[in-house]
Parts: sequence; structure tokens; C-alpha cells
Amino acid sequence: MPDLGNSKLDHVLSYICKGFEKVLEFCAIAFLPAVVIEQLCIYGTTHPDQVISLLLVLMLILSAYGAKLFRDWRKED
Repeated sequence: MPDLGNSKLDHVLSYICKGFEKVLEFCAIAFLPAVVIEQLCIYGTTHPDQVISLLLVLMLILSAYGAKLFRDWRKED
């Protein structure tokens, strides 16, 4: 395994870094949406008019994209 280094210490440090990379990847996938929702809720308590309009626009965009994906999926069958 030349990509991990030449010595045993290099191998151990490489495995630690790869494990830490997996932990960061999991945290980004699991907790980033929760943080975005939390910040949106905090902002929404003081600016509800802006947040509601933003959520409506996002809902319309996601609905249109979902409908396109569904139509493409139905055409494949």
C-alpha cells in the first residue's frame, strides 16, 4: 500500500485520517440539514413574511423538479 506511506506510523496516521474523514462526512450529511432548519426557524420568528415566501418558492421549485423526475421515471418503464 504505497499510498498510505512507508512506515507503520504513516499507515496508522493514514487510517486515523480516513476514519476522521468518514466521521466528518457523516456529520455533514446528518447534522447540516438540521442546522439549516434550526437557523431558518430562528430567523422565521423575527421575519415570518420573508421566510414564508422563501419556503413557498422552494416548495414550488422542489415540486416541479419532483414532477420532472417522476415523468422521466415513468417514461423509462
